[in-house]
Amino acid sequence: MKITNLILSNDANTTTRILILTGIAWLPLVVLTLIDGTFITTDITMPFVKDVIPYVRGLIVIPLLIMADNVIEPMMLKTSAYLRSSGIVPVGERANFDQALTRLTHLLNAKWLQVILALLAILVSWILQADYVDMWTERGVTSWALHLEGDKVDETLAGQWYLLVSSPLVSFLLYRWMWRFIVWSMLLFIVSRMKLDLYASHTDLSGGLGIIGYGQSLFVIIFVVVAALVSSDMASNILYEGEKLVDVKLVVLVFITASIIVIAAPLFFFTSKLVDLKRRALAEYGMLQQQISRDFHHHWVDDKAQELVDSMQPSAMADYSAVYEIASSMRIVPLNPKTIIVLAAVLFVPFLPLALTEQTIWDVLKMIGNSVL
Repeated sequence: MKITNLILSNDANTTTRILILTGIAWLPLVVLTLIDGTFITTDITMPFVKDVIPYVRGLIVIPLLIMADNVIEPMMLKTSAYLRSSGIVPVGERANFDQALTRLTHLLNAKWLQVILALLAILVSWILQADYVDMWTERGVTSWALHLEGDKVDETLAGQWYLLVSSPLVSFLLYRWMWRFIVWSMLLFIVSRMKLDLYASHTDLSGGLGIIGYGQSLFVIIFVVVAALVSSDMASNILYEGEKLVDVKLVVLVFITASIIVIAAPLFFFTSKLVDLKRRALAEYGMLQQQISRDFHHHWVDDKAQELVDSMQPSAMADYSAVYEIASSMRIVPLNPKTIIVLAAVLFVPFLPLALTEQTIWDVLKMIGNSVL
């Protein structure tokens, strides 16, 4: 069984896929709003040119989700290959490992699952329609996506395209990656239950599992996409529904914290193994360290040896001390703590434009200038 079968392959050129899918999702909206006369106008509260949501979904979210194929998929393939070829998954467990890959391949590529994701995307799109209608009927915010026919609020041509094509397309691409995250987490869970060949002296401070933690952090791309969607909705609420920037600070903090927890959660599958490995290593290495220390003391203190520089014993003791330090510094989760800080910073980036909903770039620059002067 080929490990590459675990991942849905994408043979098309990335740039071509971005151009085609962005063209389908966003370009018709420009054309149709120009036809409807809602692209840029003062007759409605939210002309297309001032609505950040379709811009974020069409010009940011779609490219990021497609580029994730070139970042996360290779990581999944390389990590799977590493687990097998490095010996972490020993010979006795390789049949179980290959069997798990086969099962998850079928689950990942199931046609019925793709249909469910597509139906879910359409359902969410109709929920979004209800939000636009509420903005119109309850808060008086008129939109490029809707128009009034008699006493009923209905979709414009652009609104119909957005609700039936653009929004479901974006949602489907996102749900597709969410499902991949779930399937990958299932694989990590299965691997964590195998008898793995791990060593506390490994310099990644994770017994050899450090590559899994690094790979897991790349899923932040998917959560950045979600952050961009949340940020665009917040911006719309601030611009057109009277919310204040201070009102969303807690939401941003909770979102970033929750995202990091979700990204790191599958790594905790290995915690019990790493705790046990560290405990056994400290006991075994500690006993050996005691013997080495005793021999060193007898040779250089009790025997009063004079040829310290020419001897290999001090060097061997220093080397062993370094190995013991690695074992004692082992992490119980295969994730570098510095990575958490990087993840938080990356997830915060999509929310930075929210500051411009209440202050322009010029206002911010003037404030900085006044502070410096």
